[in-house]
Amino acid sequence: MNADQIHMLTKNALRGDIKSLEALLDFLEKFNAPISKFAMYSILYQVIMNNFLDLGKYCEECGGKCCKLGLPVPVYHFDYKELKARLSKEELKNLRKHNGFYTLSRPCPFQDSWKCKIHEFKPYACMSYPFATEDEQKDVMESYKDGIPDFKVPDFCIAGKKVKEFMDEIVNKLRVKLGRDPTPREMLNEVLTKF
Repeated sequence: MNADQIHMLTKNALRGDIKSLEALLDFLEKFNAPISKFAMYSILYQVIMNNFLDLGKYCEECGGKCCKLGLPVPVYHFDYKELKARLSKEELKNLRKHNGFYTLSRPCPFQDSWKCKIHEFKPYACMSYPFATEDEQKDVMESYKDGIPDFKVPDFCIAGKKVKEFMDEIVNKLRVKLGRDPTPREMLNEVLTKF
């Protein structure tokens, strides 16, 4: 599998495609490296945030700060293709091109109050916030050895904190049942029994 295929598989998983998530877990499980294990947990947490929990009221309460603060958002070529197919030429002018790469500035021009006007087809990097982004998880990634990562969630991200609370309940239940830390797949299976 090449990098583009992995990115697309991940983006589809982040959108809630469980078959893509399972295929991604299959791929990452082949590597016996802490970074692969970290990736499995981070993507799982993000999939839960994006697709399983009703978090809109928390995003509204926060005001969508993740879309207002921080570095420009990378727009991968597959994101650009999707945006180009769905946005007007005028709207596409909101993307900036630097050294052959597109970015989306922050505050995001596609944010309307706290809502995302392009939510259904927003860039991969946006779908990854906060659990599967290097910006937020760099320190956690660098110190990760094994077990369930203690993900960093910005103070303003109430929704992310709710995901951690939900996943902590899943983890604690499975630790009692299994006598060890659950794998990402075991956590996914437990979550799927609830929905």
